[in-house]
Amino acid sequence: MNIGEMIRSDKGVSGYIAEAGFDFPHVVLEAVQSGNPRAPRFNLKTRSPRGRDVRLGSIWERSAKDTGEVYFGGYIDTAQSGFVPIRIFRSRADDSVWTIVRRTAQARRQEAGDIGLPDPAFSTDTRSGDHRFPDYNDD
Repeated sequence: MNIGEMIRSDKGVSGYIAEAGFDFPHVVLEAVQSGNPRAPRFNLKTRSPRGRDVRLGSIWERSAKDTGEVYFGGYIDTAQSGFVPIRIFRSRADDSVWTIVRRTAQARRQEAGDIGLPDPAFSTDTRSGDHRFPDYNDD
């Protein structure tokens, strides 16, 4: 689900992140200076209602296994929604625009693939509530 957008300009990279539980109208990326190879590439920051800089989360640079295309992955941590895993992908229409996507859980996607069709021997007429069960008796 798309929850935001970042735009690169002469002033840097800024944008917004919003969904039902939170709305950050002005979000910026701050480069992380670290010698640690596991350190994030950026911190995601916004301003508090009183104008203080607040760190929302961290962003790491990634590359797609299949294509090698660069994208960014990380998280935001909000008081209302908690830990929100995100991905940031470059727009194919405008290379100065990046779309922020809320990442869905891997387990949920795998389980969805395992869902099969219902057994045709059991059907429910939803209008009448009539349930038809298969007859397993050998009589």
